[in-house]
Amino acid sequence: MDRRRFILSAAGAGLTVAGLTAPTSALAATDDELAFASFGQAAELLLQDFYTKAQAAKVVQGAAAKELARGEFNAGEHQTALAKLLTDAGQTASLHEDFEFVWPKDGFKSAKSISELGLKVTQPLLGVYLSAAATVSILSYRTLFSAMAANMAQQIGALSSMTGGRIVGVSFPPAMDVESASDAVEAYLG
Repeated sequence: MDRRRFILSAAGAGLTVAGLTAPTSALAATDDELAFASFGQAAELLLQDFYTKAQAAKVVQGAAAKELARGEFNAGEHQTALAKLLTDAGQTASLHEDFEFVWPKDGFKSAKSISELGLKVTQPLLGVYLSAAATVSILSYRTLFSAMAANMAQQIGALSSMTGGRIVGVSFPPAMDVESASDAVEAYLG
């Protein structure tokens, strides 16, 4: 199975995440609904790797460096929650070792390149989370995706502000389907 199919495949449902309750066994997510979780979990591993490398480059200092560290922490929590959702559904969650993340040679040389690269991952992920929050049938999943979308919007603001961009972005960020978001980040997944 290639990486793209691995990311897009999922079936079943179940979740317990800080304050969220697991759906009853009578409710089951569809394959399409779990594709959001599968893609999100892989993309959060990618984002966690991005933040690790961005911090290791040591070109961002001060408050912005603290935002990179917090972004890494948030990506870790998100991927853990999504991995639990998938494993509770009887699926195999992605592991960091499943990927050979590929970053542009100059992707971490300056605050500007880090900001631009991070936005290429966070913006499609926000779009997927918005779509999931609007379309999945299980309330606890919608709540989880809504919370992650809110946090992703914060990460986008932090990455944008690193180079003088807007902290508060567009009024209505676009929702995005999993296929389009996968196309946007596929080159980095190796």
